[in-house]
Amino acid sequence: MVELNVLESIKEMGDRSASLVMESLSGMLGMEVVMDVSTVSVEAIERIPSAIGLSDEHIVGAYAGFSGEVSGSVLTVLSIESARKLADILLAGMDDEEPLEYLTEMQESAILEVGNILTSPFIDVWADTVSIELTQSPPSIACDLLHSVIDRSLDGRAENNIAIAFNSALHVVDQDIDCNILLLPDPDKMEMLFNRL
Repeated sequence: MVELNVLESIKEMGDRSASLVMESLSGMLGMEVVMDVSTVSVEAIERIPSAIGLSDEHIVGAYAGFSGEVSGSVLTVLSIESARKLADILLAGMDDEEPLEYLTEMQESAILEVGNILTSPFIDVWADTVSIELTQSPPSIACDLLHSVIDRSLDGRAENNIAIAFNSALHVVDQDIDCNILLLPDPDKMEMLFNRL
C-alpha cells in the first residue's frame, strides 16, 4: 500500500511534467495544448491493462528506456483512435497514405516524435525530484496489445513488476486525446525513490 503523501508527491511530479509537455508541444504546433493529469496510481504490471481500460484492444505505445542510479522505462499509451487524432494534428493534412494496419508510416513517425516530447519530461522531473542522474535512450514505437508493449518496453527485464500510472489527457484545438504515461522503474529501487519524495 502506497502512502497518501507519496501519491500526492507523484501527482505533483505528474503536473510538473505535464507543464513541460504543454510548453514543448505548444511550441512545436504553434497552438495551445493542455495536458491534464487526472489521477496517479501505483499498480502491479499485470493490473495495468484493466486499470486503464485497455485490456483487449491494440494500442500504440511510444517508449524509452532510462539508466543510471535507477534503470527502467517510461511508456506513453494511446488508443489507436487517439494516436491517429494526434498524428493527424501533427501532420496537418500532409499524410494521404492508407494505413497498413493501424497507422501509416508518417503517422508512426509523428507519434514517435511526439512520444519523445511526452516521455522525456517524466524522466527529467523524476530525476530532479529525487536527485539522481538518468540517461534516456532513443524512443521506440509499437502497436500491439498493451501487455506485449509493456514487455517490449522493459526489454526483457522481467524483474520490473510495478508501474506508476499517470492517467492523463491532451486537449489540442477541438480534439480530446486520452493518453496514459507509465513509469516502470526497477522495483528494487522503488522504496528508495519513494523515500526521497
